[in-house]
Amino acid sequence: MQWRVCSTAVTGLLLLGLWGVSAAPLAAQPEAPLPASWQQIDDLNDAKDFDGAFTLLEPLAGEYGSDVEYLWRRARHHFNVSDNTTDEALIEKELYRGLEFARAALAADSSSAWAHGYHGILIGRVGEIEGTKQKIINSYAVRDHTMRAIALDPEYAGWQHVMGRWHYALSDLSWIERTVASIVYETPPAASFEEAEQYFARAAQLAPDDIRHFLWLGKTQLELDKDKVARASLEQALDLPAKSDSDAILQEEARELLD
Repeated sequence: MQWRVCSTAVTGLLLLGLWGVSAAPLAAQPEAPLPASWQQIDDLNDAKDFDGAFTLLEPLAGEYGSDVEYLWRRARHHFNVSDNTTDEALIEKELYRGLEFARAALAADSSSAWAHGYHGILIGRVGEIEGTKQKIINSYAVRDHTMRAIALDPEYAGWQHVMGRWHYALSDLSWIERTVASIVYETPPAASFEEAEQYFARAAQLAPDDIRHFLWLGKTQLELDKDKVARASLEQALDLPAKSDSDAILQEEARELLD
């Protein structure tokens, strides 16, 4: 079934570390620091050593503060801080700060997939904390910037996963959210579990060692009553090695769904 729904709630869109968005491909920019500098920062980020990554990133502000490679990584850092705390005041502070850097990254280079990707993620999260109506308004930007990131970097699994979550969330809206959507937009965007499945399947194909892709693929297939393939997807999520506490949480959810 396909719903004509507003892209309101990126509700739950960025939960459970969806967004361990991984290291970026290295850009060949003559004024940027040596590629190894970016790679080391990205490696620490992927290892979830966010403090260590920021320790290397922050000193680059003086020389590279207007460079897109610095700016989107700052946006990522503030998102990571917000996504790894339960302090609501800190979450709000870091999300708004991250969105500032994402906007600056887009202004510096509108052809950067990472600038578009983090702008979409952060404006979605800001919409969540500002209430249902703002979530609805911001959700168009989530879609547009994420689709632009995919167009610029179609081989990166993270943006495929974000769009899968976008479609999943829109197809799973509450009655109240649908009512608000119909008030805010006369013609809200289309979303479906079928499209969510396609995006998650593509993400799993591109990054077959990432547990979250298989968990969400299985969850979507359950919504589509595809129990046999859903079981296979969830079992794949359990067969992969957990690399972090977040992975362990995802696997526990897969176990519960299988049970």
